[in-house]
Amino acid sequence: MKRADPAEFNVAHDTRERDWLIPSTMMTVGLGFAALLLMPLAGYTQIPDYFSRFINWLNFMAVGLIFWTVVQVHKLRKAGVERPIAEIKSKFRAHRATTFAALAGGMLAGIDMLFFMWIKPEVTAVSPFWADGVLANIDHAIFGTDPWRLFQGIDLTVHAGAYSFFWAVGVMATVAWLLAQKPSLERSTALISYFAIWSVFGTVGQYLLSSAGPIFYQRVGLGDRFAELSNNIPQVTQMVSGYLWNFHSSHTLGVGAGISAMPSLHIATAAWVVLSFYRQRSKLTPLALLFALYMWAMSVALGWHYAIDGIVGAAGAATCYWTCGAWLRRRGGVLQVPELVAAA
Repeated sequence: MKRADPAEFNVAHDTRERDWLIPSTMMTVGLGFAALLLMPLAGYTQIPDYFSRFINWLNFMAVGLIFWTVVQVHKLRKAGVERPIAEIKSKFRAHRATTFAALAGGMLAGIDMLFFMWIKPEVTAVSPFWADGVLANIDHAIFGTDPWRLFQGIDLTVHAGAYSFFWAVGVMATVAWLLAQKPSLERSTALISYFAIWSVFGTVGQYLLSSAGPIFYQRVGLGDRFAELSNNIPQVTQMVSGYLWNFHSSHTLGVGAGISAMPSLHIATAAWVVLSFYRQRSKLTPLALLFALYMWAMSVALGWHYAIDGIVGAAGAATCYWTCGAWLRRRGGVLQVPELVAAA
């Protein structure tokens, strides 16, 4: 048999990383450019000053990298490797393209989120809330009541903090986990679809179905249909909603500012977590599914979203995943490393 040419192996390896990194970069740049162009149309005159917080993102990445290194050192020592650090360095050198692509992808995810934070209130400014009444009626038709009432009387104090914390940890941990996986078609699909959810689906969906959510229903002048909701949600949720409303009503850009219910990107990204683990055939798939269902339930219970927001968000995530996978397969540029080695 013909011996594998290392140079040929590296070319295939690099090509596969470019398959997800280049389109993800293009979507992120496009999102930032769109936010810049929308500024005058939305009535904003200054670029927000929170981009310095990208340093915090890099710090999180550094902590994650240290944690990963500690875990790898422990595993290698357990396997009998005498010099685990040297072994890790050797693997990094052997898979340089994957290492640099993973680091670039981690930084890109932080930039994309900052750009989305920038464009979110702009989209609301050019496409005012109009869909809340329709979405609330759809919810009522599906559940026979406004679904937040299914949680009426339950103490949601702990869940209010868990909703935001578990979502952030769950999604970011999944991104990091994917970046640490061996290159494959499914890994590339998951990574591209993550950026598509934020950069394309979320922004376009918000523009087309502009809505504030049950917690802001009365504040946007739609009546007291959800007035009782305020008696069922914890104080911390009311404080956060007040924070968001102050930015909205003062037409100011700020950290985490922007109000949008449909589609729910909390649930879209939670559904993406499920798809990512399922397509990677991970044993954590059932846990990921419980995570997504919990996020959906709490998004409704706490008044942030209509139930239909999460349903559409999950459907949008699945559509992004399928579309990105189909695009990659159609390109035919993804080579499987095991097949290449086996053919040597």
